[in-house]
Amino acid sequence: MILRKDSVPVTEAVSDYPEPYNLGRGFLSYRHLTEAGGLTQFGVALETLHPGKQSSQPHWEQHDDEFLYILEGALTVIENGVPTIIHPGDACCWKAGTAVAHTLKNNTDQPAVYLIAGSRNPENICRYPGLDLLATPQGYTHLDGTPYPTKGENE
Repeated sequence: MILRKDSVPVTEAVSDYPEPYNLGRGFLSYRHLTEAGGLTQFGVALETLHPGKQSSQPHWEQHDDEFLYILEGALTVIENGVPTIIHPGDACCWKAGTAVAHTLKNNTDQPAVYLIAGSRNPENICRYPGLDLLATPQGYTHLDGTPYPTKGENE
């Protein structure tokens, strides 16, 4: 299947982190390329991180590899609290099970565009060092395993 440029619709990201970790909406937008192509074993999206925004809470994946390749703009990649600025042509690799907490920040006044890829292990657990937060196959939990309320439970 061929996906022509701009044929995959843009989706505005809406954070699904529980409070107090939620990032709201409008921080990034994406085109989920592998979803549009019907692929299921890995995921690739063309993401745009908007100026002044952060992509996620700092995290690492227990069972999923992650890969990023920057196409336009500049990103500050923060790994275990250490910032590094990357530019078009630079890439990042985060190996599953390696405790390198990472997040992206766009500290510029221009959008940053990159490809982000990851495996889709249904048993993955995402860890957020320094936060009382885990993402499990069953949903978000506190570190002690207590589930966070799902959207609508508190309303």
